Order: sequence, then structure tokens, then C-alpha cells
Amino acid sequence: MQHKNGISSTLNWLVTFLIVAAMLMGIRYFCVQSYLISTHAMESALYPGDYVLVNKLPVKGNPGRNRIVLFNSPLLKDTLSTPTFVSRCIGMPGDTIEVSPEGYLINQVRVPLSPSILLVYTMDQEITPEIESILRKLEIPLRNRIVSGKQTELTLTPFEVYQLQEEISREKSNRIRMKEFPAYKLVIPKKGHSYRLDPHTLQAAHEAIRRETGDQAVIRDQKLFLDGRETTFFHFSQDYYWVLSDNPEDAIDSRYLGFIPADHMTGNVWFCWLSKDHERMFKFIH
Repeated sequence: MQHKNGISSTLNWLVTFLIVAAMLMGIRYFCVQSYLISTHAMESALYPGDYVLVNKLPVKGNPGRNRIVLFNSPLLKDTLSTPTFVSRCIGMPGDTIEVSPEGYLINQVRVPLSPSILLVYTMDQEITPEIESILRKLEIPLRNRIVSGKQTELTLTPFEVYQLQEEISREKSNRIRMKEFPAYKLVIPKKGHSYRLDPHTLQAAHEAIRRETGDQAVIRDQKLFLDGRETTFFHFSQDYYWVLSDNPEDAIDSRYLGFIPADHMTGNVWFCWLSKDHERMFKFIH
């Protein structure tokens, strides 16, 4: 009798262990999962070595507008070993988005650049030594320093530039200029809708169209050919997103990958639970 009770107790323990293990695996696979950040793409919001939790629940707002998200590469050449990237979700399905040095215009609503985005600024060589001295005093790193002719380039965040400008005269402040990047306008594809394909949209949707047509589409001379016939419209079968990194100098995002399909979006990065910098630990990420 005691032998049977022992077997029963062991079986109960084993069943309990398997149930708990299944629940933990289910939570990890479907709900929340921890990831190690290994890229500089989202400095200064996230740094290499940070451990973060990613919300994988398929709920409204995940992925969310202007949230840092984890996603997989949609490029067909990456099918066998799909790289994982982290970036900021700027465009939602159906959005019309305009990107310029002043910020984002989404559905005609101005969204300013993130204060933590890294941008390239130029300054006259004459004031560079003083500027660099102030940056060191403020403990702001001299990122990607490039000297070209009579100009010096440094990569800074808008907030860091604000801190710097508080320390110098207006005349010197006016000699620090943001290096402009190309502006563009796009419509983010939405499931079940057809969109006109101008050259910018066609370039961004190249991989999406190839994936949805089974690689049967031909794009030549900035024109789309389906079944040998030119078309200026395409009907998309799933939702897509547009992601941009806070550190554009060290990132792979939609400027390289194009539109990110919904089935390649893992979810919002929402919490940092371990970091080399203790000030970033146990904090929610926005």
C-alpha cells in the first residue's frame, strides 16, 4: 500500500512539474519574453548589454505607435536564419507618414523627433575645442567624431544639444547645425486595401510584394509588373509597419528593410530588468 502511495505521489509531483513547465513555456512563447540588447540602434533609450522584457500578447496597441519594438527581418534572403532587430514603430497600417529633419508628420499631425534620437550635428572648427570641453564636463560622449575641412561632425541627441546650448552664447549656438537627411513621404500598407505605387512606396514595398506574390512580381525601372503587365496599384493581404531607429548611424530599420509585415513583429519592448547602468534597471520603456 505504501509502495502504491509512493508511486501516486511521484506521479502527482511529475504532473505538477509538467503543468508548471508548460505554463512557463506558454508565457515565454505567447506572452512575455526576455531579450538581450546587442546593438547600438536604440541609443540612448537602450544600450548593448541591457536585458529587456518584450510584450508578445496580440492585443490592441502591440505593436504601438512610437513604441520601441522587436521584430524579425522580412527579407527573403534571411528566411533560413531570421535576424532579430529592435527599433521604434513610427508608421501604423494605413498611415500616411512624412519624415523630415523636423520630425514626423503622421496623418497630417506633427510628431516631434524623440529627444533620445541620435542625429549628426556640424560645427565650425573654430569653436570645436570649447564645445568638446563642455561636452566632457556634461559627461556627453564624443560619438562618431569626424573632422572635414573647417567643420567637425558629432552625433548627439536633441536633449544633449539643448544641454550644450545652455552653456554657450547664442552666437555660438547658431553655429551648431543639424546635418539634414533626405525627406520622404509614404503610405503604410493596410490589410485588404489597394495602394498606388509611386517610386518611394514601390521601393519600400519591394520585399512585401515579392513575398505576397510568391516572388512572381518583377520590378524594373521603378515600375511593377505582375504576370508581365505593368500595374500602378497593389492589393496587400496583411498589415505592415514602418520602423526607424533612434540611432540612424548604427541601425538596420525600414530604410533598409522596407515595410515590416505584421507576422514579423514580436511586440513592444516594455521593461528593462537588468543593465550595466543601474539607473536604467527596473524601468518601463517608452
